[in-house]
Amino acid sequence: MTYTLADLPMFGELGEERLRGLAALARRRSYPAGQVLCTEGDPADQLIVLLDGRVKAGRVSAEGREVVLAVEAAPVAFDKTALLVDGPHRATRTAMTPVEVAYLPRATVLELVAGEPSVAARLLRTLAATVRDLDDRLTDATVRDVPARVATWLVRRCAGGRVPLHAGQAGLGAEIGATRVSVNRALRSFERRGMIEIGAGEVIVLDRPALARLAAI
Repeated sequence: MTYTLADLPMFGELGEERLRGLAALARRRSYPAGQVLCTEGDPADQLIVLLDGRVKAGRVSAEGREVVLAVEAAPVAFDKTALLVDGPHRATRTAMTPVEVAYLPRATVLELVAGEPSVAARLLRTLAATVRDLDDRLTDATVRDVPARVATWLVRRCAGGRVPLHAGQAGLGAEIGATRVSVNRALRSFERRGMIEIGAGEVIVLDRPALARLAAI
């Protein structure tokens, strides 16, 4: 499904005329899987809005190893904080599937934030949710063992019973601060205990309450 700018939470309360004007200023592009949309450290002079597809956000460690920070699906806008403070992109974002994106000039976005209370309010809520998520991930990494972190990750994503592993077990491990081997060990343990079933590119949750108890959620 391809989304529009109106599907982005921060623009959800804009009127039709305002949205048409915004769309007229946007530069839309389609890219294949593997395309780098932005690189860590580059100036964030445009708001990049993902309209279709999935993108991974990653950084390269001092040892040259890629660390996957998140896998994001449309509709979502990248690096809103960097845009507001005139900073650089905080991660390299690479298309995992064919994607469609829209680029909005920084000046246009700042004008909207200053002149449209609904945009400013929704942006604040989005940023607050991001901070809360980062705080949860930091807490998980410092006080919980790997099985509890894996269980937490699954419980938070299993609304439909199936949890896709878009970046594989290595990507899951990168998100929670664990190795692929330790993630695999935890998943196999859950499978033996009847909590999950490991499928091709996904995990099928069979016993969510048991996972939630393990995750202490």
